[in-house]
Amino acid sequence: MTRATRFSYPKRCAGFSLIEMVVAITVLGILSASAAVFLRGPITSYFDTERRADLSDAGGLAIAKLTQDIARAEPANNFNVTVAGASGFPFTFVPRSNPAQSITYSCPASVINPGRLDLRRNPGNTLLATNLVTCQARRFPAAGAPARWATLVLGFDSAGDRLTLYHTIRIDLP
Repeated sequence: MTRATRFSYPKRCAGFSLIEMVVAITVLGILSASAAVFLRGPITSYFDTERRADLSDAGGLAIAKLTQDIARAEPANNFNVTVAGASGFPFTFVPRSNPAQSITYSCPASVINPGRLDLRRNPGNTLLATNLVTCQARRFPAAGAPARWATLVLGFDSAGDRLTLYHTIRIDLP
């Protein structure tokens, strides 16, 4: 008579089989891929909006600084625009507080981004903005009479996003 061995396995084991785990991973991968397709648009839109906001902030800061210097400039003929080509840059302001020290803005070729312009303020050679494609300044009347108006145009281009800021400033005469 043969004796039966007493190795008994329970009929129901706890855990997952290999096939169940592979099926679960495959289903989870399909769901993740479909969710990524739907989330890609909003995420791309967020980064585009962030880049445009940074561009707008940089332009607004540059225009604000230019406006502040024009407001502090000596009126009349001391608002000098030295025309260097068609752009109107560089141009110079003579501050009321310190007429001996003039403030000059220029738009040289960018060291950071080749093919673009930088907006710089002297003294100090402070970089106010970069990624400029347009940098223009005009005073009205053009010459011979006290400046009454100044128009500034700054055009930015960053990763295909373009922003052009126009700002006209009234110069009060004493």
